[in-house]
Amino acid sequence: MARKKVDEEARCVLTLPLYPEPYQLDVMEKRFRIFEDLKRSLFFMELRKLKNLERTRAYRELQQQIRDEYKKQDSQSTRKLKALNGQRNEMLKEAGLYQYRFQEDIKPMRAHFETHVYSSMAIVMADDVWRAFEKYLHGSGRQVHGVRRGSLSSVSGKGQWREDKQSQALLGLDYRDGKLIWSGGGKKYRLDKDGQLGQRKDTREKKHTLEIRVAEPRTEYEREMLKKRICYCRIVRKWMKTRYKYYVQFVLDGNAYAKERVPVPGRVGIDIGPQSAAIVSENRAMLVELAERVDANDKKLHECQRRMDASRRSMNPENFRADGTVKSRRFRWKNSRHYLKLEGQARELQRKNADIRRYAHYCLANEVLRMGSEVYVENMDFRALQKRSKKTEKNEKGRFKRKKRFGKSLANKAPAMFLTILDNKLKSLCGTELHRVDTWSYRASQYDHLSRQYTKKALGERKRVLANGDRLQRDLYSAFLIMNADEERKSVDQQRCDKSYERFKELHDREIERIQNDGKKHLSSFGI
Repeated sequence: MARKKVDEEARCVLTLPLYPEPYQLDVMEKRFRIFEDLKRSLFFMELRKLKNLERTRAYRELQQQIRDEYKKQDSQSTRKLKALNGQRNEMLKEAGLYQYRFQEDIKPMRAHFETHVYSSMAIVMADDVWRAFEKYLHGSGRQVHGVRRGSLSSVSGKGQWREDKQSQALLGLDYRDGKLIWSGGGKKYRLDKDGQLGQRKDTREKKHTLEIRVAEPRTEYEREMLKKRICYCRIVRKWMKTRYKYYVQFVLDGNAYAKERVPVPGRVGIDIGPQSAAIVSENRAMLVELAERVDANDKKLHECQRRMDASRRSMNPENFRADGTVKSRRFRWKNSRHYLKLEGQARELQRKNADIRRYAHYCLANEVLRMGSEVYVENMDFRALQKRSKKTEKNEKGRFKRKKRFGKSLANKAPAMFLTILDNKLKSLCGTELHRVDTWSYRASQYDHLSRQYTKKALGERKRVLANGDRLQRDLYSAFLIMNADEERKSVDQQRCDKSYERFKELHDREIERIQNDGKKHLSSFGI
């Protein structure tokens, strides 16, 4: 019986270091530059098609009709929308804005670098470019984002089923006998006058194949992971101090290898914020800052970026206006050696922050799983919290209020990443998932389970005073209410709250005392 398609299966990733020889490093860097140039060339080529289509009157009128029908929202408008979207898809297809055309468009470009770019890897790269356009054309994207110069961090191979449907061939990047085989293409092709592929050149130039040594698996986790079937491989590079270091990522079939852990029964409630998380279970209460070690490197990064800006302004005074803003016209930047050194330091700090952030989230997720396997959390829209305020307001002194909200905090702490990691662990270890409660109907920050009334609170009020006079930390009490959600997850289960409140009060007081006595500086949102 044939296996189902790889795209429908669960996936896991194992990352191991690569140890290339010096001559292999030169070839790898050259290939990354080639892949980046190909990706940018394809992106601008397809963007030109899109802009030409958007300039036509027929397409603009069709787009306006679709927007008008969306506003009506009735049964007739649904049928009209279906017909209008069909017409739009036909226009996009005629303009060449569909996935398989992207794959065809990259073939003549690849022909110039045949000895370094394997055909399947070029197709994977074309699919990456298509996904950027697809999100804009058929999704929620507001603009198409391309690849910035020097920002390409990974290249990927491809897996293809053999005729027997029982095994898979790794194309472009293969793993054999502890080595990663990175194949180039074959011989170069001739191009005809129209830019199409012609016959091969009569030359003895063969494909460049690199056999790069991969680090041996050292832990039980790595050994067990390599026993799984490899779907495809990916090479990732990270900037470390003054140069790139290369890693191979094996995308494997199935869930990740997990230690034998017995799921802990019990409910856990999480009140997640931009920088902190309040976690409450039947036997423990926690109020923690997300990825607190990131702050030290963030201050260094801010200082490094400030010095980079000063260096760039001193080297390029003609690119700035008198008020200090950048001129809108296109121009070249002159960067000093001091600026390039600072740029490398900034990249190193950003890489460290990313690694610290991910490690801290995994540790906190494991801590949550020790508290219980039935986890409840509010359904937060973090993207909305990133947006700047649209209102222009003044404070009591007559000064304008800042419009920025939580964009920087969300970038540093990444609460959505923590919830994703926790959800994946619940699925793989416990066979469950995060239970998300309805934020609008639940209103955990406003409810008092003793008086059974909702009272709207200002964001700055970090203390909750209940009907019996108990003073509680706002986030911890919200996590307690989220933990005691009903079966539909739209309101609080009153019986659960009454039964578990006394125990929660003891855990709450113990956690507040711990925070007060630990001698650390805490977030102002703690209210302690």
